[in-house]
Amino acid sequence: MVRRLAAALALVALSPFVAEFLLGDQYLSGTPRPGQQLAQFAMFVAFYGSAALLIRETARRLGRGWPTILTLSLAFGLLEEGLLTQSLFNPNYLGIRVLDAGHIPELGIGAPWTVYVLTLHVVWSMGTPIAIVEALFGKEPWLGRLGLAFWSVVFLLGCVAEFLISLLVGPEQFMSHPAQLVVAGLIVAGLVVLAIRGFREPPSTAPAGNAWTGFAIGLVAGTGLQLLERWESVSPWLLAALMLVLVAAAAAVIRALNPPAFSLAAGALLTYCWVGFNTAIGEGTAAIIEQSVLVALAVALLVVTAVRGPICLAGIDLSPADESTVDSREVSSTVD
Repeated sequence: MVRRLAAALALVALSPFVAEFLLGDQYLSGTPRPGQQLAQFAMFVAFYGSAALLIRETARRLGRGWPTILTLSLAFGLLEEGLLTQSLFNPNYLGIRVLDAGHIPELGIGAPWTVYVLTLHVVWSMGTPIAIVEALFGKEPWLGRLGLAFWSVVFLLGCVAEFLISLLVGPEQFMSHPAQLVVAGLIVAGLVVLAIRGFREPPSTAPAGNAWTGFAIGLVAGTGLQLLERWESVSPWLLAALMLVLVAAAAAVIRALNPPAFSLAAGALLTYCWVGFNTAIGEGTAAIIEQSVLVALAVALLVVTAVRGPICLAGIDLSPADESTVDSREVSSTVD
């Protein structure tokens, strides 16, 4: 019971830590005060953290694996950027004009921004924290019915807070065209149905690939996406196409090599370390010191996870093959 509670709390804290703080997004409007950052973190725990936990619990309770988790993560990204913050449709979102490049007037979106921001949520906001915490605590479900109900309510409150803050804070109030909201909502619903009913894969297959190869894929592909997003001298249409090719190529290589999910997440997490630090440099000494602490915490987490893992935490000395058997047995007993 205590172990599963610790796992759930670790995930609800790690998701916003990665999604907003390690990325350096708290510096978008200058270095905020400590109290403001704590308030931001609490809201992001309610929004990102509860979403990551519910996505992960849904997949594992259904006996599903990463295709389900990543599809639900894509639905979350579209929910946030299409319906709540509406950054996919707001031409002056946060005053940074993210839709100017590769603007598609018929849809009201910017091609590079759409590909980039949705990939961020799938890979970093949801996928990376889930993979790291599961590497520490295992793949069995962590919540009972009361826990599911509690975090569902927290997520709804987080959605309301995210929507109201996005609506009221910024250069100007913005509301998307009703047709855009309807289409985005339908796609979100379709992705949820696809994730729940469209995949029949087992919860996991024993990784066959090398962990260092997975780490290299996560770091190289993640860094490549971040560098492409900063490449302003190229056509935005080519930029969006290159992003899609990179994502597709990385997915194909991962499917072929099947490295451990944690190794991919480790490479992705280190990508955010340099991205967030690069953002902090422009905000002065206080931001640099703060971001250095966040990066140190992220690296320490990776080291602890790599050294200990779920077997050591459980106090069991088993081979990797036996570990998958334990996970399957725990899933069955928990669901029953």
